[in-house]
Amino acid sequence: MKTDLRRFAPLGLVLSLLALISLVALLIIKGLNDAGFFTLGNNVKTLEQAEWVSLAIIVLGLAATAFLDPDGTRKFFIGRQVQYGSNSIIMLVAFVGILFFINMLAYQNPVTKDMTEDQQNSLAPESVKLLSSLPQSISIRAYYSARVSRDSIQKLLDNFKQNSNGKLTYVFNDLYQDPVTAQQDGVGHDSTLVLQMGSHKEISSLGTEQDLDSAIVRLINPQSRTVYFVTGHGEPDTQSEQDTSLTQVRNTLQNKNYTVKVLNLGSVAKIPADAKVVIEAGPQEALTSDQAKMLQDYVNGGGGLIVMEDPPALTKIGTADDPLADMLAKSFNITLENDVVIDAAVQNPLFVYADVKNYAQHPITESLAGLDTVFHTARSLKLDTAAEGITLTPLVQTETSTNVWGETDFKSFANHTVGFEPSTDIASPLVLAAAWENQAAKGRLVVFGDSEFAADALYKQGYGDILINSIDWASSQEDLISLTPKNNITRTYKSPSTASMIGIFLLSLCVIPLMVVVGGVVAWYTRRRRG
Repeated sequence: MKTDLRRFAPLGLVLSLLALISLVALLIIKGLNDAGFFTLGNNVKTLEQAEWVSLAIIVLGLAATAFLDPDGTRKFFIGRQVQYGSNSIIMLVAFVGILFFINMLAYQNPVTKDMTEDQQNSLAPESVKLLSSLPQSISIRAYYSARVSRDSIQKLLDNFKQNSNGKLTYVFNDLYQDPVTAQQDGVGHDSTLVLQMGSHKEISSLGTEQDLDSAIVRLINPQSRTVYFVTGHGEPDTQSEQDTSLTQVRNTLQNKNYTVKVLNLGSVAKIPADAKVVIEAGPQEALTSDQAKMLQDYVNGGGGLIVMEDPPALTKIGTADDPLADMLAKSFNITLENDVVIDAAVQNPLFVYADVKNYAQHPITESLAGLDTVFHTARSLKLDTAAEGITLTPLVQTETSTNVWGETDFKSFANHTVGFEPSTDIASPLVLAAAWENQAAKGRLVVFGDSEFAADALYKQGYGDILINSIDWASSQEDLISLTPKNNITRTYKSPSTASMIGIFLLSLCVIPLMVVVGGVVAWYTRRRRG
């Protein structure tokens, strides 16, 4: 009895179908791997081989069906169903081709449209005007590692690029993958933008629209911004590289287009006219009354001053008079306490850590979210009530804890008997840094009860950012441009009543499905009556 091979022809189709299902599954797995949902590692090559095997089985299965049942295969290809199917396939291919062409044009010529009612995803008119009038091309290097999200800053940079008439470009660099370039740009931590126009550079650490605008304005209008470091009282050196030097601060300021100079107050009659900021960092000997008065007049005249004074017991000042500290207390209501801040909860109690919870709402600390500031052998500050027109802000405070206090008995260090004494020591919370501003005269002052946090040894660990921010603020560089505020539209959700909820439930789960079923029954009955 001769076996009819046509009986086995459907097995070829079943084999091809199973192979097709396997191929689709393999492609989905590969797509999820490419999207980063998981990592296949060295198994990617094996997956690709399995894809080719599945494709080969599909072809072999179809070939086996055609070989076992040639008549059925021929009838299939010349039948009416195939003609209709081929027309459908042609229409599908044409539709997919049109979609591909449209998407290719959209990709090559991207156009974005802000559909939010309050235009929260659009740049302010001031930004658009600034970008449309760029005199030269600007390149931005955004230092964002895999540890931080790039979503919001990339959207902002895309907006800037699209409104710049092709004159602004940007790239992302990983701070840890390319430390050499980061060091050349003076970048020490994540979430930092370096803008360059020609040979000039500007650094933006906030990553906001206004901060980028201000950096661009500084690039377009480079002006003399001179920072003076006071010398002559045993202050740390800004030239020689040592753990106690301030060379890292100097390099960062130069990368931000500041001109850095030194100033011996004993050889001048007044602060130079080109001084944007004067920095008195860690004097080991006391300033004279005349020198302190010179700094006071400079601030009252609209200048910017940064003072970093260590505990007097750790300097040559000791118990002698300190005219600079006296001037700060009498003229600016900032008293430098005669203590050393202790944190008994850490391994080295002379290190005091300040995290985001201890920062005030201020332009200086705005970009420090997620970054610690560490002070070493610091003294605390006491702030008195500020006069009208004066803003006095405690920038950094310690936490309220019995483990933190201001130690005033310096002999206890030598005797190893350091401990909190409520009657003599200063209880937490303690102010470690403060900002003073005269809104009328535009004078600005920042006082730190420590200078070692800015020295090279700690600055390299990222703890000196607060000083750079303070210098920017004291030089009035943080607000070069003001943006038109967006009107935030607040919408509230009003819960529907019980009757409304019942109506929605009946409509969605009962009425609409019932209408579909009734429609299907009517169509079936109509066709049956027509025969």
